[in-house]
Amino acid sequence: MMNIDFNKYNTIPKLFWRQVKKFPDKTTIWYKQSGVWKSLNWSEYGTFSKEIGNALMASGIYKGDKISILSETRPEWVMCDMGIISSGCVTAPIYQSNTEEQVYYIANQSDSVLAFVEDQEQLDKMLAIWDRLPNIKKIVVFDRYYPTNLPNVLSLEHFLELGRDYEEKHPNKFEEIIFSSQPDDLISFTYTSGTTGNPKAGMYTSRNIIASARYLPEAINVKGDDFYVCFLPLAHIAERLIGHFIRFFSGHPAAFAESIEDMPQNIRQTGPTVVFGTPRVWEKFYARIMTGVGDGTWLQKKIFHWAVNVGKTNYEIKETGKKPSVWLKARLSIARFLIHDKIKDIFGGRIRTILTGAAPISKEIIRFFNWVGLDVYEAYGMTETSGVITVQSEGKTKIGSVGIPIPGTEIKIMEDGEICCRGEQNIQGYYKNEEATNELLKPDGKGGFWLHTGDVGHIDEEGYLFITDRKKDIIITAGGKNVAPQNIENLMKTSPYISQAMVYGDKKPYLTMLVTMDEDEITKFARDQKIMYQDLGDLTKKEEVIKLINHVVKEKNKELASYESIKKFRILEEELDQDKDEVTPTLKVKRKVVTAHNQDLLDGMYVS
Repeated sequence: MMNIDFNKYNTIPKLFWRQVKKFPDKTTIWYKQSGVWKSLNWSEYGTFSKEIGNALMASGIYKGDKISILSETRPEWVMCDMGIISSGCVTAPIYQSNTEEQVYYIANQSDSVLAFVEDQEQLDKMLAIWDRLPNIKKIVVFDRYYPTNLPNVLSLEHFLELGRDYEEKHPNKFEEIIFSSQPDDLISFTYTSGTTGNPKAGMYTSRNIIASARYLPEAINVKGDDFYVCFLPLAHIAERLIGHFIRFFSGHPAAFAESIEDMPQNIRQTGPTVVFGTPRVWEKFYARIMTGVGDGTWLQKKIFHWAVNVGKTNYEIKETGKKPSVWLKARLSIARFLIHDKIKDIFGGRIRTILTGAAPISKEIIRFFNWVGLDVYEAYGMTETSGVITVQSEGKTKIGSVGIPIPGTEIKIMEDGEICCRGEQNIQGYYKNEEATNELLKPDGKGGFWLHTGDVGHIDEEGYLFITDRKKDIIITAGGKNVAPQNIENLMKTSPYISQAMVYGDKKPYLTMLVTMDEDEITKFARDQKIMYQDLGDLTKKEEVIKLINHVVKEKNKELASYESIKKFRILEEELDQDKDEVTPTLKVKRKVVTAHNQDLLDGMYVS
């Protein structure tokens, strides 16, 4: 990590502008425009953000005012974010996948006075609800096109011009605000995923973000010459922390993927050294690799499994602290040439570190990537902890754990198994929701607070934290057995054919499961098997598909205790849908919603 004086640079704006002034000519952002990768240096990043901040002030928007950003992950998002925060305002992110009503809820609940939107699609959402948002003064559109007949809808370029004009009249105003910023100033909201109701606005100060971000570069061994690709939603604290804020501490550049769909191609093009993704991202990469192996010849399959086993042997020897033999080194060199490097080529060839978080990940997937030479670090945190509570790091990993607490963080396990934490990264509460705040933060008797995560887990003798499940998700069978459904679901999703799984069975005699199909993999299976079908819904009803998933479930059940095994399952005809409120933007299943939508199907699996 850079040598930073945190007494002097004690706020996010100060840290950002330190980076701008110290490394003005260093490239920091890569983005694709008209099929060509282009770059911005720190000076250009700063200039853009300064113009945004001045434009806000020119619009009569000042310290403490709330600003919404409704956009996919793109450079304008982070540059506007820094303009907002640097001018003393508060960013209120909105997921670009949100519906009109969800957009309304956040823009209204946050008291936003201005909104940045990505394009015509997002503008249409705002226009549809604008008459219900009396506080919104202006809407600024990132894309070039905007309707000229709407006086309060501006193009981004027009808005930047306002900033440049304001700076001419008030040349030192922006800098004065930056240097007057304080660690406990409110800088941003992040809205919870809303798995159990309306999302809540976690309130972040600079102190919270710095406490969460300052140790990450060292923990995951990220340096200034590393390279990162941003593709997950910046409205979620995980990507905003790892793809955005962390770079004020490490200085490494980042490329912005064109879209989630284009992410695999963009990763191959840019060759990142570090990639962060949710478990679903790694599940899909793993599934594609395994499918490719399955399509290979007998010899190719043999070589692949041999190479992976060589990597496994090498990894296990390293874990004991021993050095590999000359013979193992020779085999490892061949394995890398034949297979390991080919897998790395999927990620652009330079990848060294995989960081995973936001949900539990299968041990099988972690082990596979470890065995082919990639470091996999699992982090644990939540919106309410500014992203990070614990993290694995170089030389400090245990498969199945989520690492050890970051410096300055304490963890305790309550009598019912709930994980509580105390540290400067904990939010001050939820905006305009005292009741939920009081449920989240409980006095520690020493003038501080313990944050109740809602997760269940344990700490081993070496201080590593292990997550069992969400407290509210634990299933207690009719036989009195406690079952953590996420562990079973993660195991099932290691199959390339299963995209989502939801285990059901609270107070029931056995466990059942709803699954959705990975469309790419199941349609490929259909082609290979010469199965005729009309659409995905029709395909899920085919006898061959049901037999396939039944085989998958039987094989996975062998890895589970008898009371954890899945006795029956049903295949849903469609993927779980954000528009139907069935999954969060990070693809966590909203169990109550999915259960309500499929109650008859679930009940039918308990009819003899």
